[in-house]
Amino acid sequence: MYVCYRISLSYKTITRSSYRFSALAHLRLVFQTAVLVRKNGQLQLFSPQLPVSSCTRLAMPPPPRPKRPDLVDAVRSILAARGLCLAEISRQSKMRFPGVSLFWIPPSFYDSLRHASFTPSVHQLHVLSVLTGYRLADWLSIFGFSFDNAVRFQASLPRYWASELDTRVYDPSVEVPWFEEARSVSLGKELAPLGRWLFGKTIRPLDSLSNKIDASFRYLKIGSRDAYAYPDLLPGSVVRIASHIPSNELLGEDAANRILAVAHARGILCGRVRRLAGGRIVLCSRHLPYAPVELDLGTEAEILGYVDMEIRRVEPQEAPEVHPSWRRAQAPRDRRPFSQSRRVGEFVRRARVQSGLSLREASARTAEIARVLRHPNYFCAPGTLSDLEARDQLPRHIHKLISLSGVYCVSVAELMDRAGLPLNATGKNPLPDQRRYASYAERPTHRPSPILKIAEEQLLGELPFFLWRALPTLLGLPNLSVRDLFWAGATADLVHPYLKGACLLAVNRMSKSPAPALASPVWAQPLYVLELRDGKRLCAPCNLQEGTLVVKSCMTASGGLLRLRHPAEVEIIGKVTTIVRLL
Repeated sequence: MYVCYRISLSYKTITRSSYRFSALAHLRLVFQTAVLVRKNGQLQLFSPQLPVSSCTRLAMPPPPRPKRPDLVDAVRSILAARGLCLAEISRQSKMRFPGVSLFWIPPSFYDSLRHASFTPSVHQLHVLSVLTGYRLADWLSIFGFSFDNAVRFQASLPRYWASELDTRVYDPSVEVPWFEEARSVSLGKELAPLGRWLFGKTIRPLDSLSNKIDASFRYLKIGSRDAYAYPDLLPGSVVRIASHIPSNELLGEDAANRILAVAHARGILCGRVRRLAGGRIVLCSRHLPYAPVELDLGTEAEILGYVDMEIRRVEPQEAPEVHPSWRRAQAPRDRRPFSQSRRVGEFVRRARVQSGLSLREASARTAEIARVLRHPNYFCAPGTLSDLEARDQLPRHIHKLISLSGVYCVSVAELMDRAGLPLNATGKNPLPDQRRYASYAERPTHRPSPILKIAEEQLLGELPFFLWRALPTLLGLPNLSVRDLFWAGATADLVHPYLKGACLLAVNRMSKSPAPALASPVWAQPLYVLELRDGKRLCAPCNLQEGTLVVKSCMTASGGLLRLRHPAEVEIIGKVTTIVRLL
């Protein structure tokens, strides 16, 4: 009897002792069972009804894993470069971690690698990194994994509550697609396509693009159930928190319009704050009927900083929620702080409670991760998640560790540390790429990207390189191209409230038929990038009426209407999907 589930996998067969996976050409996952099962007797593992994030549609597919014989040869050559063999590694693993078999490398390790269903555990890769001195990120890449995939889903999956993103770049030397660049770059205040300075295609290590890859700011993803700053910050937006201004200055009258990030016992809220007597503050929403949250500074709350940048989807994928019970004068939700217990299970349970997810909801999100990354081991059944919370160890599969981090918005490094696998104890040396270079020192050198350097030094201060895998999702463009990106000038001269300070626009060039959103307020009307015949570009809401494009200009204080014949006088470049703006 065969039970079929829809799934997107590569064409291969994986054989195990208890069941058989077969990824057929018609993209179905087939389980062979010994008993009869009704047609609708089981839940679909990768149900088409699951919510699909528009930014995770295989725009950046994972690198292909090496063939099994090549994998064995690669591991053998890496050990040989350190003067080691498998027998010595097996002996040292038992000496270094006596009595803990999870860390042991068995003498039959090579034979296990030849089986398509086998992947080393995170404990085994940790040991290989410690004993060889090579970075854990490089060992993960050998087997087709990257901890940087976790933040991709932290930033793309919808959130109920504001969640802090893991800003660590685990593999800074990973090769990423990039462009050839013009010798002279000048970012002015006019709207201009990035294709003016970027062209062609190339591959470069991530850490060669800038001298500052690590993030020094904190980044949050705004939730749908605590959108106190709506509509200035939309649910699903990723925001940056600047902490260089003291909290007493942020509470002054001059900073009354700043959006502050406030940490309290139940999480983090972003909103405008009013100071009360006695060292107390109150968070109030200006547009949604959330109850005011009154907190005591120093004991109940801490001001982390203020929001100084937003990555804003113009067409929000998540609507703010206001439950009737949240209108009472109390905190939005009783979210307890993380326990001081070092147990991994307790930490995972607290992370799930803070995320507001049930076991079934969390399982459904891991199914989405498994669909995107095209491997069923990323899926965690509700029972599996419950077992992880009840015991004191990480899951064996690295796939599930990445899923836990992506769904619960917790740092992989913190999960590893609580499980007794601190990343700072692993190897620090980069793994030589034997396939292209004789030694790591011979890797081609690159000068930092001129356009990124200007953006960092003159405008943004730093760029969130840790989000590079999530860019198609955040920008709302699954097939992202440099032609879709426009420099917006980062000027405050624009009339539109959410174009002030905009430095980057992402444009869907396939959407060229403007129509007003009659049920939306003025600030939520769709924006389009237009190019006049004299070469001037505009970004504004517009409407096409019998061959005449009626444009409400956002570029001048008058905000008057422009009537332009289409296509004789104006060309519609596309619809704006995302705005990156400074606040």
